[in-house]
Amino acid sequence: MTHAREATRCLVAASAALLAACGGGTTSVDTGLSRSALLALARFDSAGPSSPASCVFHNNQLFTCSITHSDSVHTLFASIKFTPHSIVSRSDTLLCDSCTIVVTVALTPGSYQLDVGPASLVFNQSGEPVATVSFERYGDPSVYTQSSRYASAAAYEQAVELWRERTPDHWVEARNSSHSGQFAITSALEGPGSYLVAAVK
Repeated sequence: MTHAREATRCLVAASAALLAACGGGTTSVDTGLSRSALLALARFDSAGPSSPASCVFHNNQLFTCSITHSDSVHTLFASIKFTPHSIVSRSDTLLCDSCTIVVTVALTPGSYQLDVGPASLVFNQSGEPVATVSFERYGDPSVYTQSSRYASAAAYEQAVELWRERTPDHWVEARNSSHSGQFAITSALEGPGSYLVAAVK
């Protein structure tokens, strides 16, 4: 376990203990939902984007990495905005201002799942990267029929958010996930791992 992760774990444990002592009750952590409890937005892959994609930039620079479909107009699949120093360390080593950073994004065919790596990166929790996923042209909301929760494709599209896999098969809504347009979701990326556009089934 890295020093940064160990420090975070200790802070969370200490905060939980303090809250329990002050309130006289117990605290609980949202363990999330299993993948089977989510209804993932499907994707038409007739012009799927290349995978994996690589975002290469310097630690002290503002950089936006765009991942596009292979159609003639390069329709946007996702963009990830990296503010200066949004990546803190790599392989337990603090990153210098001039360090070159490579972030990889692997895509799951047929869905809007992004696997962000490598796992050795630690993101800045007060200024992490922000991703926007766009699904206007290639999103397939017909999956709404698999759940009685949604009366129409439009109702399902309004309910989708970006989810992250916090621990194996435990998915939680990504921090600050919200619609940034009728067919786009924007959210902070709290760290490397899997992210998925989906709604509760």
